[in-house]
Amino acid sequence: MFLSDEEIQALTGRKRVTLQREWLTLRGWLHEVNAAGRPVVLRAYAESRLSGHKAGAIASASPQPNFAALKS
Repeated sequence: MFLSDEEIQALTGRKRVTLQREWLTLRGWLHEVNAAGRPVVLRAYAESRLSGHKAGAIASASPQPNFAALKS
C-alpha cells in the first residue's frame, strides 16, 4: 500500500526524514506526513510516476460517467 521507509530512502537518496520530505516536495511528489513525521507515499502513485505516466493517472483510472450519452 505504501512505500517502506527503506524504499523512500532509496527513492530520495536521503537518510534524514526532513531531507526526504524536502526532496519529495521540491519534485512535486504527492505525499503525506504521518504522526512520526515520516513521509508516506502510495506505492501505486510511485509506480505510476516512475513508469512515466501522468501523476493523475491513478485518479483517472476509475470509470467516469459518459454524460454525452445522456444528450439526445
